[in-house]
Amino acid sequence: MKKKKSKRARAIPKSPSRSAGPTGDDWLLNFIPYRLNRVAHKLNTRLMSRLRARRINPSKWRVLSVVKAHGHLSINGIVDAALMEQPTASRVVAKLEREGRVTRRSAERDSRVMEISLTPKGFEAFNEIVPAALSHQQIALRNVSAKEIRALVSILEKIESNIQFPD
Repeated sequence: MKKKKSKRARAIPKSPSRSAGPTGDDWLLNFIPYRLNRVAHKLNTRLMSRLRARRINPSKWRVLSVVKAHGHLSINGIVDAALMEQPTASRVVAKLEREGRVTRRSAERDSRVMEISLTPKGFEAFNEIVPAALSHQQIALRNVSAKEIRALVSILEKIESNIQFPD
């Protein structure tokens, strides 16, 4: 009698077995941090090649994206939204400002806080890149239903909320 193959395709190849000692048990296949890291790494690697083709670095793309999404942000807001270190965010904003892609102005609620906004040139840069980013996402989500995408987004929001604060 032939053994039936599992219908579940292996997303990650099993490590090669060693001639001496036990073989692996594939525990990482169900370890969520590992799987999220693998997916994020593959997504980012693919996106970075698309950004390079458009001559923009990942940090600039992240800042343009979060400022576009929020309308205007302080440096601390960019740090939180883009998950960047504060010195990196400041340097990237300074470069984008020199390129004429963002402006800084005092916040209405607190003149000590500078808010960063996109300029028309910043919107233009974003609009040149976003089709490639959306295409990249579409490729990644091929064969994933709209219902599954909504569930994934909901689950990721819950996970992020659960780990927002230290233990």
